[in-house]
Amino acid sequence: MADVPSVVEVRAQRASKPRVRQGTVADIPAFRALGEAVVPPTYGPIDEAYAQRMLDEWWIPEVFEKSLARNAHLVAEWDDEVVALADLGRLSQSYRQFPHVTGDREVMWKLYVHPDHHGRGIGSRLLAEVESMVEGEELWLEVVDGNDQAYDFYVARGFREVERVTDRQWPDDVWMRKTLGTRPR
Repeated sequence: MADVPSVVEVRAQRASKPRVRQGTVADIPAFRALGEAVVPPTYGPIDEAYAQRMLDEWWIPEVFEKSLARNAHLVAEWDDEVVALADLGRLSQSYRQFPHVTGDREVMWKLYVHPDHHGRGIGSRLLAEVESMVEGEELWLEVVDGNDQAYDFYVARGFREVERVTDRQWPDDVWMRKTLGTRPR
């Protein structure tokens, strides 16, 4: 029979809060491990080849090294383990091309929480931290069409769908935006 946590242990787990800090190059192996835990169950049901493409192209050390040099990365740790990642950067600083976009945007490129840590408020906390770092009045993000859990999470937090970019080979990219308004700095 599996060990059942006591009421005290369950309360202690719920009372615990993750530590949020800046991500570093030393975190890259943990980022990859997080990607392996979140990408297949999130994107595999939408398009298995796309999920593998994500891991092969965007969750590799070389990309994280470039991204860490250009973007702010936040990690959430639970018991000294990286369990979530968020990053923020300017569209103009991306290594990817976005020919459909005019102007520049502040974009949250990633917000991923390990499935074992869903429901603890970690995603909401990281999103609030990212929003506090935005220099302008808008925060943008992309969601893959079919990722309903993420889409609903963002809508519940004030994001609205602004545009869809269709690629016949891969699922659509859904661009969402939240107007943050004037905030004291």
